[in-house]
Amino acid sequence: MTRRTELLGSASQAALALGLALAVQGTAQAQTPAAPAPEAPALRLPQLEIEGQEPANVLRRGTGNPRMPGTIQETPQTMNVVPREILEQQNVTTLDQALRNVPGITASIGEGNGGVNGDQFRIRGFTSQNDVYVDGLRDFGTYTRDAFNYDSVTVLKGPSATTFGQNTVGGVINVITRTPQLGSFYAGSFSIGMSSLYRGTIDINQQVNETTAVRLNAMAHYNRTVDRDNVDSGRWAIAPSIAFGLGTNTTLSVEYMHFQDNRTPDYGVPVVTPPGSSIGRPVTEFGVPRQNWYGTDLNRDDVVVDRVTARLKHEATDWLTLYNDTRFSYITRDFGATAPSCPTTTPTLCTQTLFGPNPRAALATASGPGPFHQETWGLQNVTTAVARFTTGPFRHEATLGLDAWIQNDERTGFAFSSTRSPVSLFNPSHSAAGIGIVPGTGAANRETQQRHLGFFLTERFWLTPQLSVIGGVRVSNYDITYKTYGTDGTAAAAFTKLSSNNTFADPRASLVWEPTPNQTYYFSYATSSSPPGSFITTQPATFTGTSPLEPERITSYEIGAKIGVLNNRLGLYGALYRIEKGNALMTDPATGDVTQSGDQQRNQGVELGVTGLITNDWMINANYTYMDSETTRSQTAGVTGRRVQFVPRHAASLWTTYEFLRDTPYQFTLGGGITWRSQVFINPANTAEVPSNFTLDALLSHNFGDRKQWRASLNAYNLTNELNYDNLFANRVNPSAGRTFIASLSFVY
Repeated sequence: MTRRTELLGSASQAALALGLALAVQGTAQAQTPAAPAPEAPALRLPQLEIEGQEPANVLRRGTGNPRMPGTIQETPQTMNVVPREILEQQNVTTLDQALRNVPGITASIGEGNGGVNGDQFRIRGFTSQNDVYVDGLRDFGTYTRDAFNYDSVTVLKGPSATTFGQNTVGGVINVITRTPQLGSFYAGSFSIGMSSLYRGTIDINQQVNETTAVRLNAMAHYNRTVDRDNVDSGRWAIAPSIAFGLGTNTTLSVEYMHFQDNRTPDYGVPVVTPPGSSIGRPVTEFGVPRQNWYGTDLNRDDVVVDRVTARLKHEATDWLTLYNDTRFSYITRDFGATAPSCPTTTPTLCTQTLFGPNPRAALATASGPGPFHQETWGLQNVTTAVARFTTGPFRHEATLGLDAWIQNDERTGFAFSSTRSPVSLFNPSHSAAGIGIVPGTGAANRETQQRHLGFFLTERFWLTPQLSVIGGVRVSNYDITYKTYGTDGTAAAAFTKLSSNNTFADPRASLVWEPTPNQTYYFSYATSSSPPGSFITTQPATFTGTSPLEPERITSYEIGAKIGVLNNRLGLYGALYRIEKGNALMTDPATGDVTQSGDQQRNQGVELGVTGLITNDWMINANYTYMDSETTRSQTAGVTGRRVQFVPRHAASLWTTYEFLRDTPYQFTLGGGITWRSQVFINPANTAEVPSNFTLDALLSHNFGDRKQWRASLNAYNLTNELNYDNLFANRVNPSAGRTFIASLSFVY
């Protein structure tokens, strides 16, 4: 049985199960006498409304995190929100697709031997490998996340250690999931698109009694990546949840998610430097077809995630609210990939041939990291207290708590039994004939135990009703133990044990002026720390043993404004910022030793945005950022003064919709948008680059039925069929999908 047949079979079975669930639900509704129900809420486009409508101006929404009380308008930090309306209109299926609405984020392919292939993002140029959170808690593990259960996605720009803990260098990605609520509804959708895309989802919410409700979200999906040969994904998921005490002072919700994904990893196309040039570019810029994939039939990325989350909220008094959030995750992953390259050590193999008289004879090396099986489990508990009180004429808002988490990773390394021969750049073979997977050699096995304990305290003190100051600090202790071992009897297989323990503090401070309820002006200062060993399992070269090295330090300064206009229907925001990364770690390429005083980097720029309703029928979400980045000091020759890799100078996104003929049978919504980023260097020396990206997307949808419960929509992506690149690495990049169409039918009752 082929790999693709396995994926299609798995997705087909999940789709069948999903269809049966919908059928059973419909039969139950038809056969069971329905109790009198309140009249369904009015539905308005551009969203098929299921629950209470959040303000279209996202500045008026809550932050979605109890450790950040108040609204986005009141928070002195740049926060980009991708609301559920946009997720639905754009038919978003993954976290990566959602984040294309947020300029300043670049996605990386990852390095397979490190096991970081999957969702890997850089915020304002700095890695956010461990900075994906769901409902304010760490989403343990690295995998490609599906958006079936998303209510919104929020990106906090700039260091956020006081709230979220270590790392958070460029910022934090926080996903808000769908939770049970009072009232009952039944919703679902089915999509079909180019390159064998099939997707079905359900969202069922049932009120059990006056204070209890249950909810079920589920998804089945199969697709082949448009314009990429042999790259596909078959996945399914189910997320039941229950909430007690809704509408009371004490609320408890419990959610379980099971997610399974069997996909083909895509390591893109190599970067090549033409003879006589000093700048390398993707081979697809020189005539190589963008659909060419250089993997083999042995490549796979099979992930299973089981996650349980419990969240408790208790309004103890009219001035004190307590939260206790707990998550346990268990992730297994089987991974093996092939990475193409045009090495400079054998230029005739690829470079000189590609630019010679017979370019179709060019070959690329097609090696790859060793396959592995990894098991990860993580447990986190965050206890938070939010107190709002006065002392004399002064108002206070204090947030304090304890954040504790542990994570254990065990990896068994394997190897390919033989070296793969170079493959044609223009007509690559995917055969793995003569190649097998065998036990790894040397120190192929790794085991990591991490523990974090952090105490945080933030106080907001109003000097006047309009002027307030915020001060906060998190004190953290991070402990790590790393073991490597093997079974082949070689010296490299000897057991080694490395460990480190660091205690560090990350402060923040802000000055906030709010002359009116819909105006906020602020200045903020914040820091974040990345202790040695933070990425030990995925990037062992960053850590070599019991180490006196201090954590990497990141400092941010930001001045900004958030303003509501047009009766607060529309939000405007802007900020000037500067981020400095110092005390960086550096790995000696000759010895592998990790030392201090490596590269120091700086990124400064401006960010502007608008979000909300221009009129009752016209919605807009637009963002632009300018980033001036520089490596200010480096021990590597030719790097000082260069732009920071993966950081474009300019990036912008726009999504807008207009509803025509509202409240008539002929109602329809027309929408569209663009994403754009300028050229990007992909290595520190700025000798390899990818060109600018530009994508034009469009939407046409129509609501119909007695109460407009049904919606038919057509999405078009990359209408101009541009050759773009989304996922980047130092010597290879992933070409994006070309022109794509997806049709969908959705309902809500």
